[in-house]
Amino acid sequence: STSHVLKFSPTNGGFQPFRKLPNEHLNYLYGKSSMLYETKYTIEKDDNLPDRCEAFAQAIIDSLKMQEMEPKGSAISPSDNHVATIFFILSHYIADAHMPFHCDKRKFSEGADIHARVEGVWEKEVKKFYPIDSAYERFIYGPNNYPVLQSDNSYQQSILYRCEEELKKRPFHITWGNGNSNVWDFMNAVCEYSYLLSYSFIPSGYDHMNVTSANWKKVPGQTLPFQEFSVAILSDAIDSIARVWLRVWRKYQKWEKKQH
Repeated sequence: STSHVLKFSPTNGGFQPFRKLPNEHLNYLYGKSSMLYETKYTIEKDDNLPDRCEAFAQAIIDSLKMQEMEPKGSAISPSDNHVATIFFILSHYIADAHMPFHCDKRKFSEGADIHARVEGVWEKEVKKFYPIDSAYERFIYGPNNYPVLQSDNSYQQSILYRCEEELKKRPFHITWGNGNSNVWDFMNAVCEYSYLLSYSFIPSGYDHMNVTSANWKKVPGQTLPFQEFSVAILSDAIDSIARVWLRVWRKYQKWEKKQH
């Protein structure tokens, strides 16, 4: 379970400067305006989400190298399906880093379980606008092998529409953010700003003991309303998954080019 999280808490103890993210990321924009930005923090010592992301990124590159170097039919050569599976597992962990409660030591999976309530809203919205195979809880794919959006008049008021519009207007640069040189650096930065985002949505002084099913969307002192909170998380997660996939693939291609 520690691989899905990197939990921070405000402290009087150690401190290192917050990393940077690509300027397009909303959690970077919102995080820099947080009252906790550039204040001291501690990290739970056993949590290792960025390490897990770096490990899977390297596993993809190593698997692709083995495919290149091993003779056809080799028993140890990974299949394309195996490599694709690692890509998808890596995507899961990247998305985990964007969930603010995975980066906040407060116990939001207890009490009113705000963690599950937030994710439940997102899941309900996805199921409203995309056909789902109820037996397997998976998307039903259309002729082009993509999930099929079934929008109605309410779609333009939805979180998903806001994410779509945010990503359409967002310029895409291949950078990790100044000062970051690999997946590990980038994912640490994502976790730092997810921690700040959590406190923008549920301010200091609130935790699982006093955030309830009645007040969780409007906690006093909240600086980031639920829809903006959700759009930042989901659009940035999509951006980050694309960014990591591309950088991992490019790193392999640079190696492949040298071989030929």
